[in-house]
Amino acid sequence: MPGKKTKQSKLKKRAGVFDVAREAGVSVATVSRAFNLPDLVSEDVRRRVLAISQRLGYAANPAAKALRSRKTHIVGAAIPTLDYAIFAKMINHFQDTFAQHGYITIVATTGFEHANVFEKVKTLVDRGAEALLLVGAIEDPALVRYLKEPHIPVVTTYSYIPEEIVPCIGFDNYAATQSAMEYLADLGHRNFAMIAGSPKGSDRQRTRIAAYKDFIGARQLEGEENIIIRDFTIRDGAEAMRALLVKYPDTTALVCNTDVVAFGALSESRRLGIRIPQDISVVGFDDAEYAAQLDPPLTTIAVPAEEMGRLSAEMLHMSLSTGESPRFVRLDSQLIVRKSACPPRGLKQLRLASAV
Repeated sequence: MPGKKTKQSKLKKRAGVFDVAREAGVSVATVSRAFNLPDLVSEDVRRRVLAISQRLGYAANPAAKALRSRKTHIVGAAIPTLDYAIFAKMINHFQDTFAQHGYITIVATTGFEHANVFEKVKTLVDRGAEALLLVGAIEDPALVRYLKEPHIPVVTTYSYIPEEIVPCIGFDNYAATQSAMEYLADLGHRNFAMIAGSPKGSDRQRTRIAAYKDFIGARQLEGEENIIIRDFTIRDGAEAMRALLVKYPDTTALVCNTDVVAFGALSESRRLGIRIPQDISVVGFDDAEYAAQLDPPLTTIAVPAEEMGRLSAEMLHMSLSTGESPRFVRLDSQLIVRKSACPPRGLKQLRLASAV
């Protein structure tokens, strides 16, 4: 009969978990937790989800219990960019480790603006991410408030900050930078410069710049303000090298905050006839795969990208399985000595008409 057919059709179209999530303005994972793990959501959210579920008839659905208890098996990662191999390496190990447990990883790139991180985090959670990996310090007040609510397990990487609001699995950028400075100073260098990324939106760059300045001041060396800010590209590294030769011509030791910038600096030096390391010693940061293949092979700071990815996945999976919070883990960075630094050979000015 037509009436019976209509009733059956309505039953088939009864609201599901996605309808409840959309109506409540929360993620599917949050709806599931409101029913199954109420301690992990705020009381206001739980009440709203339950009220909307009742209004939509979600709880009356015979399949609702199964839907509510089903995990998405999705995890999210919000990182600045995939253009840098060092971030890609971490994400590869993160997703490979989670894949062994049946999870898929959604990656969102944020750039280096705090507001973008918050928006991408919300998007990942709304798409069902059960856990999140972030990069760097959590500084956006809106994101801080969001993560203080009991949403999902989160870890942040690339910075080790004991007082961070979520567990960190990272390394000490300050100590890493000072190890490079110590190496160059021990070679006899006294005239330093740095090519850094913008400190805006990057606690890693701010920390490395602070470490550079503190070391110069403590050792009474030259170059505390000899810092050139550029983006992280080979072209920017080349442009920064030209600017350095004009503004700070007495420089004998250059610290680059990424290997890609060091790549550009080495290439431009060769084009201008500057000998590396005889005229200027150069140290990078990251130990990218190509660092050992540069001419000369680049002395650099190796960061534990693989370990950060693997341990982040292991910690988050443990948290999802047991309910325990991930631990703070400080990993080691390492100075890799190759051929791009040597003792200074005099302090004569480098006069380059071609660089002007």
